[in-house]
Amino acid sequence: MPIARLLLTLSAIIYLSQSFAASSDSCLLEQLRLPANDTLTVIEVKNYCLEQEEEAIESPLLRKAAEIIDRGQTVPQARFNNFFEPYKQSLFMVGNMKNRDSSDPFSGKTLDIKFELGLKFQLFPQREGFERLAPLYFGYSQKSWWDIAEASAPFKEHNFNPEIFWDYLQAKNRNGINFPGRFIDQFGYEHQSNGRSGIYSRSWDRLYVKREFKLSDKFSLDVKAWRIVGLGQDNSDIDNYLGNAQLKAKFKPNDRLSVNLSTIKGLDTSKYSYQLDLIYSMPNWVNSDFIISYYDGYGESLISYKQKSRSIRAGFYFPVSFNNQ
Repeated sequence: MPIARLLLTLSAIIYLSQSFAASSDSCLLEQLRLPANDTLTVIEVKNYCLEQEEEAIESPLLRKAAEIIDRGQTVPQARFNNFFEPYKQSLFMVGNMKNRDSSDPFSGKTLDIKFELGLKFQLFPQREGFERLAPLYFGYSQKSWWDIAEASAPFKEHNFNPEIFWDYLQAKNRNGINFPGRFIDQFGYEHQSNGRSGIYSRSWDRLYVKREFKLSDKFSLDVKAWRIVGLGQDNSDIDNYLGNAQLKAKFKPNDRLSVNLSTIKGLDTSKYSYQLDLIYSMPNWVNSDFIISYYDGYGESLISYKQKSRSIRAGFYFPVSFNNQ
């Protein structure tokens, strides 16, 4: 057995053994309270509990360890912290962008780097008296373009996207107060802007709803629809290019590969945008997945929402150890 697999086996068994220790202690306390056991020593009662639980523990323990190893999974680790969770996408990609009219793109005439970061946290974590507010989240995501083709390697654009939303997947069946959860997964308010001023300023504010439709174990559709509630002065026609809804199809043909295709249609019926992501899971000793991303259309960045472009990039997608277990 390879060293890595042996260590994984041992860590799996240790982790699962710890999870069964609590039930053994519970048995001991329960037996010591029984009047019929007054004549027994603590050691005798403990041996009784161990005998009772030996069969219930041993085989599930080894089976569970084998399942973890067969799936190539790691033993669950502690949270990164008690507050933040991954949200949307976190990735780092190198590639090239071209404008359809052959003009220079805003970033990288020959090569650039695009990275994204997404985080969320509960505004009211599970605390007594705040149970009904537990599904309320604050989210933050960001996209940045780094023009490494220029001598000074400047950052050309940042798109900032804070939001506050109600996660109905966390709120269903809670005293009937979350009835909308029967129809939508998420409802929120988001602001997106590039943080610039003057004629280069771009921003919009939206109320949105999201819903995922699981059509099979391998295929699902995500629908996000929004209503614009605020627009920047220099992008008042952004809905003609980026519309009021997004449809994303997700296909997972096997445990390694994910294929995601998203599309947006502007209110001007000639304006369509597409993004295709191929995400391939790396070996579990690498803390990332490999991604190839192709974009064709409008609004990859707010600064150029009117400019039709296409880009192709490849890099790393980071979904692994930062997840809460």
